[in-house]
Amino acid sequence: MFARLSSVSVLVLLATVLPALPVEADSAKPLGKSGDWESFTYADKAGKVCYTASLPKRSLNAPKGRGETYLSITHRPNDKSFDVVSVTSGYSFRKDAPAEIDIGGAKFDLYTTGDGAWARNDKAVVQAMLKGKGLVIHGTPAKGDPIADTYSLDGFVKAYADIGKACGAK
Repeated sequence: MFARLSSVSVLVLLATVLPALPVEADSAKPLGKSGDWESFTYADKAGKVCYTASLPKRSLNAPKGRGETYLSITHRPNDKSFDVVSVTSGYSFRKDAPAEIDIGGAKFDLYTTGDGAWARNDKAVVQAMLKGKGLVIHGTPAKGDPIADTYSLDGFVKAYADIGKACGAK
């Protein structure tokens, strides 16, 4: 997944493109790689944060010059926040255009702002991800045609277990 980048580059890139996950490259600790997913932990002002992230395997209609895109699941135990599903799209979403995650035909709405999207029902999305083989995120950029990013769920079950163990999720 992140094979084309060094671990430090990945951490710096994640810190740059995942606004919900402000990570300093020297403070994030890799928890491991499982299939197409990598997991990390770090501490911020509120305490420990654990997340797993993946890159899309393919993108349909992605424009040239598009930024990196990631799908991540985050736990923040001190905030009692678990299973937060977020997407950094690499483009600004069109205002009021629908965005969704499709996991084996089960569709979940996303709300968007800027280049970020979040699930409206995190727990349901994660449960579907634990049973699925892949997912597609559909979104529409501010300019251009709708984009579909396909992600593999290979390794997600273990990666999710790793962040759960590291952050004490039940």
